[in-house]
Amino acid sequence: MRAPKNLVKVKYTMGEKYVDSNFIPYTGYYCELRGKAYPGKVYTGISKPLKLISSLVSNNKISNYVFIPDGKEYTLRYFIKYINTIPIYLKEIDSTTYNKVKDNPLYQTIALTFNVYSQGPTANGFFNINEVEQANKKMPGIKLYLQDELV
Repeated sequence: MRAPKNLVKVKYTMGEKYVDSNFIPYTGYYCELRGKAYPGKVYTGISKPLKLISSLVSNNKISNYVFIPDGKEYTLRYFIKYINTIPIYLKEIDSTTYNKVKDNPLYQTIALTFNVYSQGPTANGFFNINEVEQANKKMPGIKLYLQDELV
């Protein structure tokens, strides 16, 4: 079943906006129809709708972990993503936890450089957007999770 052209908007994504039914980042053309997105340039009624990544990401940080800079200009921050959970569940973790779970197939882990520009318990800083873009290819959703700390 084709939809009338005036009801369908054809757009393109680079894999940062949607995942397919297998939760793999979708890159390519998609049709928007009645608030849903479908893969391809033509809506046929056969395809399963794409899922918006932002609707799958849960911003939950480990409650007993708080990032405190160590006085250096740059430091690593560590993140974990549970495999096969819906919604996508991302957490910031400490280096000890990172080293314990980084080889566990139930998790995806990533370490990112954080540039610190003020010290103290309310330290400020930022992540490099290019590094986060690369990380988002490995761990979809991390860019959205860190959106307030990007430069």
